Amino acid sequence: MIVFIRTLYSLLLLCTGIMHFVCERNFLRMVPKILPFRRFIVLVSGIFEFIFSAFLWIRKGQEITGKLLALFMIAIFPANIYMAVNMISFKPDKKANPLLQWLRLPMQLPLIIAALKLGKRSNRGTI
Repeated sequence: MIVFIRTLYSLLLLCTGIMHFVCERNFLRMVPKILPFRRFIVLVSGIFEFIFSAFLWIRKGQEITGKLLALFMIAIFPANIYMAVNMISFKPDKKANPLLQWLRLPMQLPLIIAALKLGKRSNRGTI
């Protein structure tokens, strides 16, 4: 089961990381305009997602990877709140669905828990 969770999480991070570069303008919409270096924030967070996707499979340092990934998920949570509060759609030409915007928020908790679970000593096995 742990390998399945690790695979899903890794794929999610990899796909999202790719999307940061392919759909950069869409991700820029998630970053509040008050913040400086918005493009840098989008690209660096995409790079971090690539790194975490790979590091989930490296045994050495698995505990720190799990903790850092959980912190990363906490760090990006304000972007999800910003999108929900301001009804910002991921796609510029579409209207935001309020239900989906608010349902996204509690989905961050399982991602944080999974990151911590994957970082536990007993779950270090890789393929």
